[in-house]
Amino acid sequence: MTHKHKQPPHNEIEPKEKIEEISVEKTEVETLKEQLAEQKNLYLRALADFDNFKKRSALDKEQFVLFATEKIVTDLLPIIDGFGRAIDSATKGNSPDELIKGLAMIKRQIEDTLKKHGVTEIEAKQKAYDPHFHEAILQKEDAGPEGINIEELQKGYTLNGRVIRPSMVIVSKKKEDL
Repeated sequence: MTHKHKQPPHNEIEPKEKIEEISVEKTEVETLKEQLAEQKNLYLRALADFDNFKKRSALDKEQFVLFATEKIVTDLLPIIDGFGRAIDSATKGNSPDELIKGLAMIKRQIEDTLKKHGVTEIEAKQKAYDPHFHEAILQKEDAGPEGINIEELQKGYTLNGRVIRPSMVIVSKKKEDL
């Protein structure tokens, strides 16, 4: 009797080949694990960087809010000095005319400073009433056309084109015939 060596079918793998295949799979798994660890590390760094960015942005915003008015304040300081000089002049008994001139100069300084920072006066008197710029306090009969601001009780202002205080006005209405 002859012993026939049984040949494994082609679809079966020899143990040696199996070991090689397993070791190849292990190195692929290790490579994938390393890549995953590297990606996780990159993700954690990006997360930390973003968190630091948020903290830095919050601090920058806080600093901006604290010092946003610095320029206008430094521009107003000479005006405060002018008021001090006007008060000194008044207490020394200088003429009322000199005091009035000094106060007019200070008022002009304030207006110029505000204008420099984007504040403009709203034109109201003898203009058509506009609810976006004027606040009607009262209506008064007038011989002229209806809907015209005939008196301005308080000036209105815009800041860089946006109304920050509307003008308080008295608006005309037609006289009623009796």
